[in-house]
Amino acid sequence: MKPGQRNFRIAGGGKPVPPRRRFVFGRPGSLQRSNRSQGRGGLIGGWVFLLLLSLGAYVASRLPPPEKPVTGELRGVAVASDGDSLRLDGRRVRIEGIDAPEIGQRCQRDGTRWDCGAAARRRLEDLIDGTTTRCRLHGRDRYGRELGLCDASGRDVGRELVLSGHAVSYGLYREEEERARNRRAGLWAGDFIRPQEWRRSQGEAEEAPHRAGDWLELILQWLEDEAWRIAKEIGGV
Repeated sequence: MKPGQRNFRIAGGGKPVPPRRRFVFGRPGSLQRSNRSQGRGGLIGGWVFLLLLSLGAYVASRLPPPEKPVTGELRGVAVASDGDSLRLDGRRVRIEGIDAPEIGQRCQRDGTRWDCGAAARRRLEDLIDGTTTRCRLHGRDRYGRELGLCDASGRDVGRELVLSGHAVSYGLYREEEERARNRRAGLWAGDFIRPQEWRRSQGEAEEAPHRAGDWLELILQWLEDEAWRIAKEIGGV
């Protein structure tokens, strides 16, 4: 006979004693309510953490960016490689603090798809065409490209690209992006995926932020993008 199949005789002929009821502190059902309370507490804690993270990112984004040491300077006639990099004096320079749509990336505007990557490169070509471009270099990125702030004809190239809506902030030019968004310039006239997200969706290697504090900037951008998306869905902004 297997254990568990044995029959037991109850002494005295009494009835089997029903299994004892388990008790927990508090009234019946307190365990379920306790679990629900813990769940709500965890959810509230998550929102509090997200709020504090947002506040920290906002404050950090409003602080002046630290100056990076200049590692060199290039000057001459430049040629646009794509929307946020160029060739100057035989070297490829990644414009620091911005991110432009990649070649081949498409965006939505007025119900149609348009080649926003090619448009960004054309905008950069217009800015540097027929003039001397100067880039102050601040080291290299993970791909060996020079990182630099460039100007042409006295205009900050990165700033102009973000203001016209052909690039987004990637550590610098935060106010310029807000102005472009409010004016619905370039990319902001429709729907688009930020270049770093598009690269990830295509299985391409992620490009790290150019500055040590840019992760907070990217978090704030994500939060603002989500708020903007929700506002458009609810109020048709």
